[in-house]
Amino acid sequence: MPHPEPGSPHQRSLFHAPTRYALLALIRLPHDGTYRLSRTLAAELDLPGPFLAKILQKLSHSGILESLRGPLGGFRLSRHPEDIPLRDIVLAMEGSEPFEACLLGHPSGGPACQCPIRPAWDQLQELLTTMLLKTSLKDLQLSQLLPTPPMEIDRFFVAPV
Repeated sequence: MPHPEPGSPHQRSLFHAPTRYALLALIRLPHDGTYRLSRTLAAELDLPGPFLAKILQKLSHSGILESLRGPLGGFRLSRHPEDIPLRDIVLAMEGSEPFEACLLGHPSGGPACQCPIRPAWDQLQELLTTMLLKTSLKDLQLSQLLPTPPMEIDRFFVAPV
């Protein structure tokens, strides 16, 4: 997985890099109960081993993964992938901030926030929460198996430049 060079623009994402790496690692875990070593996953993802190990430990502490020390150990899913909503993963990695914080960073946040865009932000957060609850790790795993169709531009829906 190519990483951006220092000083280059980063890929835009709603979530921090550790959350994205957690999702990528979880996609690669088998659902047959076998353990995978963090260093094996790190090599597959082209990530530093200690960095991914911290991510996997965080997921283990949150109950998404089980860990086992020793030569036959590693990490495995604690539940079937279809029973792990993406919201659980995001909460484990990001905390509740993406679901509660003020978009402009006002300290009050939540319903008490007097930010002028708060009503629209509340709607977006509700959509995000719903999507993350309805989408499971299994859905992500299946999407990785399907070939990506070529992108075609529908000229009837392209805005004039």
